[in-house]
Amino acid sequence: MLKVLKVIAGVIFINLMIYLSWSVAFTIVSYTKEKRNESNVTAAMIHEGVLMGDMLALQHSSWKEGLERIAQHNHYSMLVRDAQGIEQHFGSNSKKYPEISQTSMQSIISGGTFTEIERSNIFKTGVATVGVPIQLDGKQRALVIQSETPSLYDHYGSQLLTVFLGFLIMFLGMLSFRPWKKEAGALYSIIEALRRMSKGDFKVNLYKNRHMNGQFGQLVESINDMASELNQMEQMRQTFISNVSHEIQSPLTSIRGFARALQQEGLDTEQRHHYYSIIETESLRLSKLSDNLLKLTSLESDQHPFEPKPYRLDKQIRRVILACEPQWVEKNIRMDVDLGEVIITADEDLLSQVWTNLIGNSIKFTPNGGTISVDVTSLSDGEGAKISISDNGTGISEEDLPHIFERFFIADKSRNRTVGGSGLGLSIAKRIIDMHHSDIQVSSKRDAGTTFTIRISNTKKINLKQS
Repeated sequence: MLKVLKVIAGVIFINLMIYLSWSVAFTIVSYTKEKRNESNVTAAMIHEGVLMGDMLALQHSSWKEGLERIAQHNHYSMLVRDAQGIEQHFGSNSKKYPEISQTSMQSIISGGTFTEIERSNIFKTGVATVGVPIQLDGKQRALVIQSETPSLYDHYGSQLLTVFLGFLIMFLGMLSFRPWKKEAGALYSIIEALRRMSKGDFKVNLYKNRHMNGQFGQLVESINDMASELNQMEQMRQTFISNVSHEIQSPLTSIRGFARALQQEGLDTEQRHHYYSIIETESLRLSKLSDNLLKLTSLESDQHPFEPKPYRLDKQIRRVILACEPQWVEKNIRMDVDLGEVIITADEDLLSQVWTNLIGNSIKFTPNGGTISVDVTSLSDGEGAKISISDNGTGISEEDLPHIFERFFIADKSRNRTVGGSGLGLSIAKRIIDMHHSDIQVSSKRDAGTTFTIRISNTKKINLKQS
């Protein structure tokens, strides 16, 4: 919309500049032309005066009547004056025009000529005055001829109005040109699309025609991209709400059901303890779900504390493995651990959550008597560390691999219910790795185990003596 307004303003400005330039040029040309016309008028009047003098010199008895007829016919005001100052006026407009000076009169009688055009301003009519010597009745006299002359800009107003109307028609024609109509229609479409998006309807796809070039076309593309991304976010939000509701509803249903069962009479002590244990397990599951949701929300807000510092990565992973010892010992899992001495600059608390989630998942999905391998090595250039966590558990199907880092995604819901989990652990791990500008990858096959490979940047190798 802003671009269209700028273009319209530009067209108006250009038209005004052309109009003003043309007006100035027209004024200069008109002034020059009218000045030239004034010179032609006075020259013609002098010539006519000389001719009248010659003609009247031949008609001694009727020169007064002849001058009167000429004055009336040409709308002149004429004056004849001799050397003694005796004047005779001819024509009906003689009293309207200014008088000429005595000095000018004497100059004319002496054989000179006189020309003058007098006006109050260039937009009003003026008076053209010429004086020529004339011989009448044997005496040298002065013949003064005066006539109205039009203003220098007699038709200037109407001409300028005509030019203005011409430029106005041209401007309206440009606005009504087909591409403008198309862009105006597209502008209304954009406004309507933005209005729909403001009300939560993100299923918007503006059509981009061949006339939408430059920034206007980029605007349409940007709105389509924005609508697509907002639509995806809205679908993710709805899916998230649905998953959260489901994850909360399941343990609440179990708690409510076994709480009612405990109200029944005739339950023995073993049954009551079993029901209490289920209620406690589901309560812990709700608590963990709440903690994970809060943690994930905090991590995704970009306001979670992030305090990187140097520390021993191998020692951290060893502590996590030992903290999980009861779980892998209970399942008789063999831990194959190879930890190189590596120091890394990162947020120790956040990465501890990553190793806890990944190793915990391996223990969950590795069968009794299985094997879990954990390797920590420095990259060949010494600028990064590689962490590999592998197991020979149930594995992940190929179609599920692209989705395992999505919130609440559970690869095999039937198996997962037996081992617990909310589907948030890997999402949290992925977000933490992203915060460190690092990379996490997974490879797996059904019933062939899973391997998570993490590459952490900004690490350096240290000697054991330095620890």
